[in-house]
Amino acid sequence: MTVLETFASLESDTLVRVDDHQLSRFVTVKPAMCGHNARLVGQIGDWTWEAVSHLCGVNAFRATDAQDVPTYLSFFYYQLIGDSAFHLRVPTFGDRLQVVSRCYGFGPESILTIHRLAPASRMLPATVSAEEMLRVRLPGCLYVQTFNRWIQRRGQGNRELQSAAPSGFRYQHLDQLPLELSPRAAYDAARRSGSFVLDDGTLLLRDDLRLTYEVDMGRDLNGVGLLYFASYFEIADSALAKAWRQLGRSDASFLARVVHAQRLLFLANADACTNLTIRIRRFEVPAQPGREVFDIGISERDSGRVLAIVELCCEEKA
Repeated sequence: MTVLETFASLESDTLVRVDDHQLSRFVTVKPAMCGHNARLVGQIGDWTWEAVSHLCGVNAFRATDAQDVPTYLSFFYYQLIGDSAFHLRVPTFGDRLQVVSRCYGFGPESILTIHRLAPASRMLPATVSAEEMLRVRLPGCLYVQTFNRWIQRRGQGNRELQSAAPSGFRYQHLDQLPLELSPRAAYDAARRSGSFVLDDGTLLLRDDLRLTYEVDMGRDLNGVGLLYFASYFEIADSALAKAWRQLGRSDASFLARVVHAQRLLFLANADACTNLTIRIRRFEVPAQPGREVFDIGISERDSGRVLAIVELCCEEKA
């Protein structure tokens, strides 16, 4: 038996351009894209870059401005919505997924991408929309939207970044979102108040904790030396795991928790070895017994500069 015959049952990944707005792919979940970490978050981020590259006339992985200076498709807002049947922690080794991705235009320096992940066996239509994600979600699917901005370094280090559209970036052919479906109102409000949590009496504050973290130069930086966007998720999860213990809960219950929804607003980057303060507030949801909302703020310890705002909605698995 040849090596090729040995792996004959492994289906190849496929990618099809559905139209000028959408891509459809079938993929096998590999060890580097799943687990109790941010690997799937990172993989979905790569799919965003690929979607923009295929649909917008620019290689997002090698983009440069008119002066040939590198520009990066940075993550500004990232939202995931799943359900108890299919959420971020469900996919595992060998699972076959269908992923449909769609881009929306937001001008010359930004873009929004919607992804829908589902078991390939369901053979769902190769189309997705922001309206489907926010209003008429199909059960047993994980929906993701990423809002990205083109940036580049202004000087040395990661503290000073500026907007910079790359040469050749096409967006005029993409649909634009109506205001009621745009994430702009949500992330603008979070940026002003420092939290996604609304002060409307629907949530009850139960705990308010503070922890510390140092940006790890061996784990948290990406290939161009920026604090990797998926590391923000891991920093938040690591802090939440410590808070989980402080609440008297077991490690097993943390790993088994169901994360129904999560969103993250990226406000700034940081250099390696920067000391961070992480504030975690735990809210209960009276209208949904067992449901909790964790409001997480990540900031520089010395300057107080806010790097990210996180909201995570979850419950312990029954």
